[in-house]
Amino acid sequence: MRSSLILMMAALPLAAGGWDDDHHWKLDEKETIRRTFDIAAGSAARKLLVDNIHGFIHVTGAGGSQVQVSIEKHIYADSSEAMAEAKRDVKMDMSQQGNFVRLYEDGPFRSANGTSYRGESYYGYRVVFDFEVQVPFDTALDLKALNNGIVVKKTTGDYDIHGLNGGIEMEDVAGSGIVSTLNGKVKVTFRKNPAKATQFKTLNGSVDVWFQNGLNADLKFKKLNGGIYTDFEVTALPQTVAGGTSDGKFVYRSDRKMAGRAGKGGPELTFDTLNGSIRLHSKTI
Repeated sequence: MRSSLILMMAALPLAAGGWDDDHHWKLDEKETIRRTFDIAAGSAARKLLVDNIHGFIHVTGAGGSQVQVSIEKHIYADSSEAMAEAKRDVKMDMSQQGNFVRLYEDGPFRSANGTSYRGESYYGYRVVFDFEVQVPFDTALDLKALNNGIVVKKTTGDYDIHGLNGGIEMEDVAGSGIVSTLNGKVKVTFRKNPAKATQFKTLNGSVDVWFQNGLNADLKFKKLNGGIYTDFEVTALPQTVAGGTSDGKFVYRSDRKMAGRAGKGGPELTFDTLNGSIRLHSKTI
């Protein structure tokens, strides 16, 4: 493994404002962290884990055999004591085991039972890590973000992507897996249609997915408020009620659940939202 680390720091007081609309931080310190990992192709699949509490995650596929990491670390604090606590207690654990690279935010909000963040009023600080990561195209992704969005571009590996407060966008990707958030939009554009079961889910937000022409898949939909729209000809399966057209596109109307088959059928693709529309778009190569 070859790695390099660059740190740049600056501290200054904040006159007003801060991360939240209602919180006025007194101190603000920034740091840039860069590191490179070599993960040559071999018998073990390449994989990246990013587990983040505050801050966005941006991952882009590229040629080569390196994972290049750039992190903007930003600490907000109410006092010098809280700033010292944040520096001592909140760490970014960056490690590598074979072809597996792990970037994990650790702190007092982590426990054996999971993550429990009590808020800045309790800690007196907030630490934000904004990730820009470049990976080999075929790297499998395991991405988790609690507060902020996730963006993935030009990767071909499988994925397990989970957000909480923030949208998820994937552009020009291949592979199969799970794309799920609680509050935010899900937007995915495929360069190659999924070959295995894949899920797209949000609680509050729309789901928009662009597939290549000639989609062959079994489709399952679950929604409460919002419509289901598709550019593809879909054969209704049990639970589907009726159909019609809107702006030249077919519209399916059902209760909360419905199922259909695109083309000859194939991997099961699941689309799930509580408050928002579901749209399946046709994309040409």
